[in-house]
Amino acid sequence: MIDPVKSNLFKLSSKKYLMTLLNVPTKEYLNQNFTAKQIKPYIQANPKPRLIEVPSDSLKKIQKNIKCELNKIEVPSNVFSGIKGKSYVDNAVIHQNCNFLFKIDLTAFFPCITRETVYKFFKVDLKTSSDIANILTNFVTIDLTLCDIQEPEPIEQFLLSKGIKTTNHLISGSPASQILSYLANHNMFDELQNFCDKNDIIMSIYVDDITFSSQHEISHKHKEIIYNIIFKYLYRLSRSKVKYYTSIYPKSVTGAIISPNGNLSIPNSLSYKVINELRNYKNNPNDEHSQKRLQGLIVVAQQTEPTKFSNIYNHVRNATIKA
Repeated sequence: MIDPVKSNLFKLSSKKYLMTLLNVPTKEYLNQNFTAKQIKPYIQANPKPRLIEVPSDSLKKIQKNIKCELNKIEVPSNVFSGIKGKSYVDNAVIHQNCNFLFKIDLTAFFPCITRETVYKFFKVDLKTSSDIANILTNFVTIDLTLCDIQEPEPIEQFLLSKGIKTTNHLISGSPASQILSYLANHNMFDELQNFCDKNDIIMSIYVDDITFSSQHEISHKHKEIIYNIIFKYLYRLSRSKVKYYTSIYPKSVTGAIISPNGNLSIPNSLSYKVINELRNYKNNPNDEHSQKRLQGLIVVAQQTEPTKFSNIYNHVRNATIKA
């Protein structure tokens, strides 16, 4: 369950106050036709095709202010989707001591979250007036039919390949989208949580990754009930990313590895990236890009294992200071 009363958006009905609260530059931004022109959609080809929808700097500032207000909404402790102070590592930690783990991925999640779903959240859950709900929805969703798209064919092919039938959906590039992906769908997640509570299953939510764990086996029947709840809300699963782990195997959860004895470690792929970048840096010690990338990779690794690669990090840091 969510509690929205601390957000200044709760029961909001004044356009003037909304513009002040979100620092909206002009009244033009209240119109969907105008905001749609502030977004540039394209398909990112590598490492795999993804729909990228980049808002203008001015629209992104508004979206950041919306995110700030949405972060004031109280959400369950097992939600890690765009929550300030929480990370993908925290998402893994709550599953550390369980024997069985089952995880799923919602395919093309943001493009499948419709404008109507987002509008309903603002209108029904935040109890805003209809015109305020409409304006807020304009800020955080995109109607591809209203955008100036330079290359429409790759986008059309992507939507077709993913089975996405709506062209009016949650913006993939908005700062507010991660938390909104949970809030706009909290009824679905509440239903999943109720099922888990009745069956001694721990659930966590990290945007489109949903992880379930338990001391006892998560049966085929349990999985089918979980699938059916998700299908009821018209979302689909990425079948290739559905994984089930038993107690004797390491478990991968949002970029962290849980060993059979419950310890957290980084995946081998991240270790390889650090070692490979270290090799590049040693061959080109004046390459600032390689230096920063190496430091960044180590920082990511140390979120899971605080002392990992400490000697390398200190060496690179000292080299930076001396330079």
